[in-house]
Amino acid sequence: MSFNWHRRDGGMLALLLFWLFWSWSVWQRADWLTSFDHHVALALHHSPQWFQQAMLTYTLFGNPHSVTLITLVIGLALIVGRHPRSALFFWLNTWLLAACGNYWIKQLIQRPRPTAWRLTNIGGFSYPSGHATTTTVLIGSLLVIAYDLLKRPAVRRWLLGTGVVLIGLMLVSRVIVGVHYPSDVLGGAMLGSLLLYASTRLSRGHRTGPVQFRK
Repeated sequence: MSFNWHRRDGGMLALLLFWLFWSWSVWQRADWLTSFDHHVALALHHSPQWFQQAMLTYTLFGNPHSVTLITLVIGLALIVGRHPRSALFFWLNTWLLAACGNYWIKQLIQRPRPTAWRLTNIGGFSYPSGHATTTTVLIGSLLVIAYDLLKRPAVRRWLLGTGVVLIGLMLVSRVIVGVHYPSDVLGGAMLGSLLLYASTRLSRGHRTGPVQFRK
């Protein structure tokens, strides 16, 4: 497999370095990051009541059971639509890369969850947000597939805008319900973006068409 350096690779390398710095700051409990978390979370916790209730419902779509069902249904739909490679790309990204990547970083950092404000209860470690990582990879993978299969620029732009909003709302919801710090969800979104980009680059030219097995 040949690999040619693209300009976007440089941007993702910069993002990787920034994410490593961000994660190190979380691990070290840097004062500037603690202040950032406090001020952003405080603003979101004072959002309108109707918005908080909406986010409490929306965040359920990022729960493991919901993600499993959504991923299974979409993957099967891609197979029925004769896009098995796209389904495989989607499943591997969501079920393997996002899940495993997030789990190992959580075990490494072991950041306790916030306790000052809770609209729901959940256990486990806080950094990075699994909902943020998984939603970024899930929606990002669908956007990659859409860009592979759809040729109309207007449709692509509309899907991209919708995807960004849906990811952003998931990040906000995790802070509003009180189970993550703002730095958790941003770290999760960055991790998800890095995993998605690596998968997309390595699978270039292999995401469309039928699955063929060599004899």
